[in-house]
Amino acid sequence: MSNANGPDYTDRLKNLSVRSRQYLLLGMLAAVFFTLVFGGVYLWDRQEPMLPQAMEQNSGTRSIVAPGAQIDPREIWMTQSSQQLKEMDEIIRSMRQKITELERKTGEPAIQPGNFFAPLPAPLPPEPSVPEPEKVVHMPAPQPYLPEPLPESAIPPLPGIAVFQIATSPSMTDGEEKPASHKTYIPSGTFMRAVLLGGMDAPTGGQAQNNPMPVLLRVQDNAFLPNRYRAKLKECFMLGSGFGDISSERAYLRLESLSCTLKNGAVIDLAAKGYIVSEDGKAGLRGRLISKQGQVIANALMTGIISGIGRGLQQSATSFSTSPLGTVGTISGTANQFRAGLGAGIGRSLDRVSQYYIRLAEQLFPVIEIDAGRVVEVVLTKGIEFELGPEQDLVDFGALRGKPRRIMEEEG
Repeated sequence: MSNANGPDYTDRLKNLSVRSRQYLLLGMLAAVFFTLVFGGVYLWDRQEPMLPQAMEQNSGTRSIVAPGAQIDPREIWMTQSSQQLKEMDEIIRSMRQKITELERKTGEPAIQPGNFFAPLPAPLPPEPSVPEPEKVVHMPAPQPYLPEPLPESAIPPLPGIAVFQIATSPSMTDGEEKPASHKTYIPSGTFMRAVLLGGMDAPTGGQAQNNPMPVLLRVQDNAFLPNRYRAKLKECFMLGSGFGDISSERAYLRLESLSCTLKNGAVIDLAAKGYIVSEDGKAGLRGRLISKQGQVIANALMTGIISGIGRGLQQSATSFSTSPLGTVGTISGTANQFRAGLGAGIGRSLDRVSQYYIRLAEQLFPVIEIDAGRVVEVVLTKGIEFELGPEQDLVDFGALRGKPRRIMEEEG
């Protein structure tokens, strides 16, 4: 059934199946739902937001400062002044209250505020006084008058400052003279004959010159000075030190000090510099070169050889097989195992012994042996100055201070 104006949708709906009607209804509901949703979103977007406007209205530049920095100093001064005035008012009010209470207690009228020149209250009537007993005061006797000052001529003079001097030794009188001391100088080049009281083993190592060995000498005769003068240094002692030299096989000695004891008990101990000359007229004393390094090196060589034999014995008892994975050593049989163990023990132990001998040889140094009792000549390389008293006769002062005398003239 159809209509002249257009198609009849009612008939078409009636002709649809139930499932088709459900789909059509579901579609219509979905269309209405989406229409409402999109319409609401469209209308919501067109509205102007309120929060940004409020933020724009409230936006501005604000400076953050420390607390109290924006307060005007004049306001601070006014606040402080007002507080001080309040405190002053409170103090005045409390004082007035106290004054009023005191006047109430005494029965006097209170002072009117502002009237600070009110008349003083009348004095109270005097209380009846009881006569006190008389007190007896004992006064000391009057001092006599001071005597009149003496005249200036009668005043004794004040003593002056006294100076005392304490002497540790008896002072010399004007007539006595102090004992004169004189100095005697023995120049360089002076030589004397001496004997070694003790032997020495002069080291020849690298540090031997920095740490030399000491030696003691005794002077056998008076010293020979230039121009054939003699100095009485006989029986004096000298200390020296020395070190050895391998190339010349000599021990070089240096003089360190000279000490003498005089007849009157005075002792002289002075530093001296000089060197020692041997019997052959050369500097240094020829001695025997003693070295123990050769024996130590021989022991190291022997132990090294035996150690190598032990390793060879170990290698002979071991069979080696080569494969793609490498070389493998095997020991087969009890006899071979015993031989390999014995060789390994001998080789390792003697190898350590050999290393010990090598380290010992490095610490050993040859020495030059010098026997005691050898007669030598001591030569001074620097002069010595003696300060002697009048009774000290270490040197032949007559020969040195008087007319020159020669040894040949004395002998003639």
